[in-house]
Amino acid sequence: MTHPDLFYQPPLGETSGLPHDPIKSFVIPRPIGWISTTSPSGQDNLAPFSQFTNVSFDPPTILFVAHQSLYKHRQRDTVRNAIATNEFVWNMATYEQRGDVNLTGLETWGDEFDESGIEKEASVLVRPPRVKNSPVSFECRVHSILRVANEHYGKDAAGAHFVGNSDIVVGRVLGIHVKGEYIDGEGLFDVLKAMPLARNGYRQYTMIQSVFDIEPVMMPDDTVGEKEEKVEEKGKEVKG
Repeated sequence: MTHPDLFYQPPLGETSGLPHDPIKSFVIPRPIGWISTTSPSGQDNLAPFSQFTNVSFDPPTILFVAHQSLYKHRQRDTVRNAIATNEFVWNMATYEQRGDVNLTGLETWGDEFDESGIEKEASVLVRPPRVKNSPVSFECRVHSILRVANEHYGKDAAGAHFVGNSDIVVGRVLGIHVKGEYIDGEGLFDVLKAMPLARNGYRQYTMIQSVFDIEPVMMPDDTVGEKEEKVEEKGKEVKG
């Protein structure tokens, strides 16, 4: 039986009427922002965030989004540390590390590296350590933080907490670590060997197991060489 089409307006308090909120299943797959930070007192923190992406390639800039902690009823420790120290590290999470990623998703009051048995490695430019076995790590300086308020924050009729405010943390990439074993013979990052982990909706995750190329479509005159030739010809005409 085919389910009827849906249209609903979340700002008005409308829901899909489905057993589970499907919105996280629409923007997929989402890479994991496995973020390490260090508190001003020196305690390391490691946590995964499934709302993570790049902002710009030049200059290299990334962002992750952290929802307010329902356990501690405040900003996530990752955000608090980023605000206090202006630094964080992104670590690529892989399928092989899925268990560790899941463990660090549990909010604790201690060092998630130590509590989860994850080996850390010193960074070069920032204080927060890296995940030693991660194929790629970005050392970052905080560029800006934007808070997105949830006007519905509070409790529903059953007394359950809504997810509260969200913090968008933007970071400029200062240094990039890439393990040599993941660079193939052509000098490309071997995605299929790394098998990066990504999040879908519900409790579903996925990993990259196949890739394919698509050549970009270009207009006949949309090439750098042709444009440079036209500029040179125009310059000669002006001089003549």
